[in-house]
Amino acid sequence: MKSKITNLIAILFLFTISIQAQTEDSKETLSPKIFVVLDITVNDTIMYEQYRIKVEPIIKKYGGKYLVRSGGMAFDKDPDKKVIPGEGNWNPNRLIILEWNSMEELQKFINSAEYQKVAELRKNSASTKSVIVKENLTD
Repeated sequence: MKSKITNLIAILFLFTISIQAQTEDSKETLSPKIFVVLDITVNDTIMYEQYRIKVEPIIKKYGGKYLVRSGGMAFDKDPDKKVIPGEGNWNPNRLIILEWNSMEELQKFINSAEYQKVAELRKNSASTKSVIVKENLTD
């Protein structure tokens, strides 16, 4: 009888640890995404294209992912990339939406030496307005 109780306690203990591990894993997968929305007015398309080409692998290296890249720039061969205005007077020259898995990943990207070096091309070729938003799916 004593060994059955000991075995039952051991099984319950292992079951509890397993449930806690699964809960921790699900918390990681359910963490809200971070989105960066950029409204960019390009003043120098040649320099901006250099920025665009150089920044893509850096974004990817730091866990970022492009969701939207619109604007109908000279280097965009697809006419469907044109921004189509909706309500109000907002008509961005170029609209970018990027996704990161966490604010920490985004901060690592922003503060990286690689990005800081390339960011000068953007600053010298375009004016940028941006916002950072966190996914909120708590309906």
